[in-house]
Amino acid sequence: MMYEIHLYVPKTGRLTPAMIQWLYAHGEDENQPESSWPVRKLKPYALARALLRFDPSLVAAQGPGRDVELRYPMEELGLRLYVHDRGVIVLFPFMGAMLAQIVLRIGYTYIRYLYDHAGFWSFDPQLKVISYADDFQSIDETVEMMERLLPKLLR
Repeated sequence: MMYEIHLYVPKTGRLTPAMIQWLYAHGEDENQPESSWPVRKLKPYALARALLRFDPSLVAAQGPGRDVELRYPMEELGLRLYVHDRGVIVLFPFMGAMLAQIVLRIGYTYIRYLYDHAGFWSFDPQLKVISYADDFQSIDETVEMMERLLPKLLR
């Protein structure tokens, strides 16, 4: 099971619950006019190049269409950044506390970079938390949740 953190650049400068609801309801509908979208349209290749300049050790792979997947070089961690035309999804597998702390802190390094350089906000659908930059409370809450859920997932 993969853990996801979604990153978006809100047009208003602040991500809200109403925007997240709109994205879940209409995010797959390509017929929505640009003016309806609460988040900016991105250029996935340009964003992937910026992330590769930040961390040249990332391994790039072509995704569907113009999407790009960037993999953290230590495959054992399973950390990936999926770059699409409306944002970035940070993905990694559920894992135990110590390893989760490490992977989350690596992931939040990218989240902080994207916030500082492009105004990205994050949404954690598992915790239902919207934040910007590096929310260390969310890291601790995520690790606690993984600790509670991991034994159930392994059964």
